[in-house]
Amino acid sequence: MLKLKFYILLLIGTLGFAQNKALYDKSIEAYKNKDYVLFLRLAKQLDSIRPMHPAFTYNLASAYALNGKKEEALSVLKNMVLANNTVSFEEDTDFASIKNDKDFKDLESLKILQSKKIENSVEKLCLSEKGLHPEGLFYLEKQKLWLSSSIRDKKIVSFDASGKCSDWFTDCLYSVFALKADRDEKYLFVACSAIPEMKGFKKELDGKSEILKIEIASKKVVKRYFIEGNHVFGDLVISKSNEVYISDSTEPIIYKIEKENLVLWKDLRNQAFNLQGITFNKDESKLFVADYLKGIAVIDIKNKKESWLVFPIDASRKGIDGLVFYKKSLIAIQNGVVPIRIAAFKLNETETKIVDFKVLDNNREAFNEPALAVLVKNKIYFFANSPWKFYDKNFQLDESKFDNPKLFELDLEKSLSKF
Repeated sequence: MLKLKFYILLLIGTLGFAQNKALYDKSIEAYKNKDYVLFLRLAKQLDSIRPMHPAFTYNLASAYALNGKKEEALSVLKNMVLANNTVSFEEDTDFASIKNDKDFKDLESLKILQSKKIENSVEKLCLSEKGLHPEGLFYLEKQKLWLSSSIRDKKIVSFDASGKCSDWFTDCLYSVFALKADRDEKYLFVACSAIPEMKGFKKELDGKSEILKIEIASKKVVKRYFIEGNHVFGDLVISKSNEVYISDSTEPIIYKIEKENLVLWKDLRNQAFNLQGITFNKDESKLFVADYLKGIAVIDIKNKKESWLVFPIDASRKGIDGLVFYKKSLIAIQNGVVPIRIAAFKLNETETKIVDFKVLDNNREAFNEPALAVLVKNKIYFFANSPWKFYDKNFQLDESKFDNPKLFELDLEKSLSKF
């Protein structure tokens, strides 16, 4: 049994699942006592609470193998490798019953394949503010102006073709995540949330979030929208009729601005875990929202009915952050997998199923947690490197450990020409 099984105590605390420690302890006790039937039952339960958790998933694969459920064990192991090709399981005696299986040996080849470097996007420029910590960006077509958010400095900057940054808006109370303008580019809607990585963070601010409506011409706040409770507004999308939808990463809820009020539009708390990128299809009849653990939900705008896209067997549904719709395909930035990748998922005619996928970028040295992306004509733009992992335990940022933010461009027309 690998040590990974015992790292769960740390992972439970970090991910906010301390209430499940007793359940985990019980599963480990069952394992030690070789009560593998109980171990499997508890492993399934833990996996349902938090899918694709590194330790929960590993234990589930072990439990299946120890109970003689070969196909299930191999399936879970494959999903694990697709999500993280650095996991070592080959010498674990728990898998002795399937070690000589061809499918088990194929997993070793899959790990190598997952490391293949694929390069389609190109670096366009480097921002002058090293510690900005950008997350979202937007291009104001009318002004020919790029805007970037700042997690750390709680502001919005503009930048030119050389990457030189200038403060564009600094009246933000919290970290700035997503930026989107309405169709006429009269207003900029900004998702802001208080997190420990921002300057001036205090414990009493934790979970506070708001949406800013900024008049672009005057750079003045027209309205602040907020809801009581613990939230992280991570992304938003605006329809052609200027309807604003917001994804909440803390509570899996989609909010909407209706009649100048922020209201709950779709509650996914019984199904989802951690909502991220959000986007419309072309005619705006459907809303796609990424869940960091579960994949992608598609929601009918009129009746609000949702379904979850089934992913191809050789694609991981884990770790999707940024999400963009382009010509019947969903372009996903997957920064929660190893290696980090950008993938295109082709949809069927009714846009209810994934029929094919293609990895557009994979295992790039420059990729250090790219997040949100913006579509400009037939290209998407995103920051390839974010300094999330360079904050210390006190959330101070060590600027000596990372490079200036790099803006990358991915030509979708060219990359998807044979897709």
